[in-house]
Amino acid sequence: MEYHKDSTTQRLKEVAFSTFKLGCIGFGGIAGMVATIENEMVVKRKWIDHQHFMDVLSTSYIIPGPNAVEVIMHCGKERAGRLGLIVAGVCYIFPAMVICLLFGYFYQKYSALPDVQGFIYGLRPATTALVIATVFRLSATTLKRNTTLIVLCVLVFAGSWFGLNEVLLILGAGALNYFAHRMKNKMASWSGWLLVPATQGSAGAFSSLKLFSIFLKIGAVLYGSGYVLFAYMDESLVRKNHWLTRQQLMDAIAVGQITPGPILSSATFAGYLIHGLSGGVLATIGIFLPSFFISFFLHRLLSSARKSDRLRVFLDGLSAASVSVIAVVGLHLLLASAAEWRSAVILAVCLGITLVWKKLSTVYVILIGSLGGFLLLHL
Repeated sequence: MEYHKDSTTQRLKEVAFSTFKLGCIGFGGIAGMVATIENEMVVKRKWIDHQHFMDVLSTSYIIPGPNAVEVIMHCGKERAGRLGLIVAGVCYIFPAMVICLLFGYFYQKYSALPDVQGFIYGLRPATTALVIATVFRLSATTLKRNTTLIVLCVLVFAGSWFGLNEVLLILGAGALNYFAHRMKNKMASWSGWLLVPATQGSAGAFSSLKLFSIFLKIGAVLYGSGYVLFAYMDESLVRKNHWLTRQQLMDAIAVGQITPGPILSSATFAGYLIHGLSGGVLATIGIFLPSFFISFFLHRLLSSARKSDRLRVFLDGLSAASVSVIAVVGLHLLLASAAEWRSAVILAVCLGITLVWKKLSTVYVILIGSLGGFLLLHL
């Protein structure tokens, strides 16, 4: 019994250390964060296998909340149980929260954001290299030379490239793979197709409870990119309650983009501007709290779904579509990084390192990119 207790404690320490480290280097949006998480949890530590990882990732796309946070909490749950889920989420979010609070302090003191361009210049190409390597790995394990999955992957890639809704694309891929599997086994029926449509003022007085509830609501219903987050925050914080100006909100979104972790950390910066340290902490807890409950539900759902042959086929379709969505982001990052010679050099070096030393910690790749960017900008 004592051994089990010590074992659990040790596993929680492992979860805390690894997720905190990933939280410090989680640049590059969802694709970049997925790349670092996959490298750490699947390739290096082997806490879950590739198939399990893709099941979690693909399902996270069709539920509210920050995908990377939900994925890493699931990894924590697999390693150390329910406490592991909580520890993973808290430790992954914590670095971004602290950095955003510091940015908020300097912003209020000097009315401007700190100049960190020299250090973040190389992060995009370094992250791009990690994303490209991850797409290659996930494609090999997810598509399995399955013609249907390959076709779905291509179709979702095209749809995502031209701006179609990612949630609908991923759900559609899961449904199509399911029905294609049924038709292949001569079990298709028209009744199955009927299931498809169903899947588818004046300044406000401030109070801590109201601030918390606003961000709690945003965290519970948020899908999509930073532009969607901007729309929600603009409606609640700028137009309705007049707690922030439009420029302050734009700066908050910018902070979320240049700091590690999910862009939802913009809420920390915004909360700090509204009501200091307590406002920043309340906003952070509010916007991320729904993800913890969703992740508990997601873990139980996947545990059952993975045992069902029919749902396994649906999850395979979701996984193939998720690879395509990440690949589209990777292509956008690749084009942006290759457009300027300095970032192209960093991309080539980091990609070479990633492909040759496959088990090298992503921390080193990020550090090499950041240092390379700083040096090249000052040549």
